[in-house]
Amino acid sequence: MNTRTVDPRTTWAVVTMEAALVLPIMSLPTQGDRIPGLLGPLLLLALLPAGCAAVFRFPTLRDPAWRLLTGIGLALLTRVVVESVPEAGMNGLLMWLGRSLVPAAIGVGLWWRGGALAVAELTPGDVRTEFSVVAVCLLVSIAFARPFLLADPSLLGSSVALFAVGGLIGTALSRQDAADVFTRNGRTLAVGTSLLLPAITVGLVGSLRPELLTAMWLFIAHAIELLLTPIGLLLGWIASLFPKATPGPPPTPMPLPTRVPVDPAVMADAQNRLAWVGTLIAFTLLVAAGLALLLAAKLLLSNVIGAPTFWRSTTSVGEVVTESSGTPAGEAADLLGRLLAFLRARFGRRMPEPPDAKLPIGAEDAWTAYERLLAWADARGLGRRPSETTGQLQLRLHREVPDAAAGVDVVTRAFEWQRYGGVAPPPDTLRRVRHALASLITR
Repeated sequence: MNTRTVDPRTTWAVVTMEAALVLPIMSLPTQGDRIPGLLGPLLLLALLPAGCAAVFRFPTLRDPAWRLLTGIGLALLTRVVVESVPEAGMNGLLMWLGRSLVPAAIGVGLWWRGGALAVAELTPGDVRTEFSVVAVCLLVSIAFARPFLLADPSLLGSSVALFAVGGLIGTALSRQDAADVFTRNGRTLAVGTSLLLPAITVGLVGSLRPELLTAMWLFIAHAIELLLTPIGLLLGWIASLFPKATPGPPPTPMPLPTRVPVDPAVMADAQNRLAWVGTLIAFTLLVAAGLALLLAAKLLLSNVIGAPTFWRSTTSVGEVVTESSGTPAGEAADLLGRLLAFLRARFGRRMPEPPDAKLPIGAEDAWTAYERLLAWADARGLGRRPSETTGQLQLRLHREVPDAAAGVDVVTRAFEWQRYGGVAPPPDTLRRVRHALASLITR
């Protein structure tokens, strides 16, 4: 099974597919009364890619507390644009909050999902599975849930177009990621090939004129009529053999119901009796808002003020699992090399070096070689961040140190194969890893 993670640019194809699925489902409950139509759903839908881009750009938003508070604020801001307060005062504000509760919850969910996709380590198999699942869900929602969707042809057409474009591009890019192909021309060719089929389809549909369609359907209708004429004549001859029945009397029409007038006093009394329902709804909304504020405060206290990096594990000592990061021979060789370097620096004499003295000592496996790469990055202020994957570190080193991209790729690829795939690199790969580390250290 391929365990390589896809390029972060492939994540945007997954975001596009999920946006195509969510847009028709949330179209009815997210409309506004001041600006009805597609503006309300589109503003909330924008929180999905905004959450992904924000977590990419601002690492602070990886904290759950800040991400939740930012999502609530943005979701309510979208409702301010399309939803109006019914009346002035606290009652109008409570009514506005009650009507905006469900759309705001949908917006917070979309914002959170976008942030989760930004930090998810998706594999090519995950992208293809996402394409299949979203295709089935979109087909079911459009075919069987039409009464619960906004009856707008542009909405449904945009959803299908978004899914087609995002799915085709995501599948093509994930195949390249699985094959370890990282060339700009290859990416451009994959995206162009993915967009070619939808473009041809749209062009063919757009070229069909109403006159041409009318002539085509009339031709098909005449052909069907010619094929069914003998059958109709045979059925008519068989029906003429049976005796004709006498027509019966027409059916008696149903009597119209008599409307009973409603007493206004009874209606007013019923409204007074049901006045407690509004009070109960307002009280429930206040309790829900208070719980949400308490949850946000708890997240802030536990993740910002409480310094969550210094926590004590509740597991026993026997349950701790350690992983080896070197060999005894490698550590001994490393110690000997440091001692020789100290002696050369102390006494000012340059001792003869073997041909492979420049190579990193102790890189007997890909794991140790990757630790040397991390030490090299730390020495230049480019160390691996706590929330950063191997692929993200690789891309960042490409941007910061372009000359070292080839060496970083060789060491990272060998480490991923050994660490996540369980495949030990062959001797020729280890030789290339040692030379790549030597080129990095001697830069």
